[in-house]
Amino acid sequence: MGVRGQDMDQRLLLACAQAGDERAFRRLVEPYRHALEVHCYRMLGSVQDAEDLAQETLLRAWRALERFEPRVQFQTWLYRIATNACLDELERRPRRPQPIDPFPDRPSDETASPTYDPAARYAIREGMELALLRAIQELPGRQRAVLIFRDVLGWTAPEVAEILESTVASVNSALQRARGTIEQELPETARTEVEQTERELLNRYVAAFEHADMEGLVALLREDATLRMPPQPLLSGGVRIAHFFLDTVARGDLTRIRHRPTWANGRPAVTIEVRADDGAWIGHGVSLLEIEGAQIVGIEAFLDPALLPRFGVPVER
Repeated sequence: MGVRGQDMDQRLLLACAQAGDERAFRRLVEPYRHALEVHCYRMLGSVQDAEDLAQETLLRAWRALERFEPRVQFQTWLYRIATNACLDELERRPRRPQPIDPFPDRPSDETASPTYDPAARYAIREGMELALLRAIQELPGRQRAVLIFRDVLGWTAPEVAEILESTVASVNSALQRARGTIEQELPETARTEVEQTERELLNRYVAAFEHADMEGLVALLREDATLRMPPQPLLSGGVRIAHFFLDTVARGDLTRIRHRPTWANGRPAVTIEVRADDGAWIGHGVSLLEIEGAQIVGIEAFLDPALLPRFGVPVER
């Protein structure tokens, strides 16, 4: 279907939805659901909150649909509702930054959201990096929204001003303050595109546990690799990390740890399950791998079994 046909189809769905047809409304908003969830995740840093707020956005949109004016792009209208819902949530939260959850990647042929301006400072993939998201959590709510729209999604200042019902001057001022904070908080290391190498190392990492290949595991970890596993202290050193997995987690048998390869926040990742004495696999969480060159330089573990269903792994009961 061409662009014109899609526009006609959307106008028809909109008319039916405004007449009270819930099925037409669901079809109308479905293409935007994932993008709204990603937007809420960037704003809030929590996958569960993002799911809840994306759903809240669609509820608010349904209730207000009669007041929607076609002169405004439907997507822009949805983003305005989602942003306001996130700002309301941030007002209810304590002021201190919240922990960041890992967010499952979608297949590479699906985009999180269209980019209107190629001058966006961060690519779509980089816009999901944990380091950037943690830095965003240091910003006040409206600065978060401005930075995400301008520097991640690449929207223009007038478009963002319309979303926030503000002025271009106010948006530009907020953007400058937000960038100043981000530049202080964000590590200087640049992200490079090495996806094929990452996929190969990810598969070798999974295989090292499957085949109890301690030597292979040590070889994958750079000598100064780090393991972050809050609330436990940071563990440094590739050999120390490998022995921690073998001696502490797997109790002497690496095959007691089962990893399934996946991707999260633009990085290779694994789900984590540990075999119990009765042979049952117990879900533990998700780890993201940081790769430089041909080795793993960092592992960030999120030990929360509730994350596993989002990555397609059922939690054992």
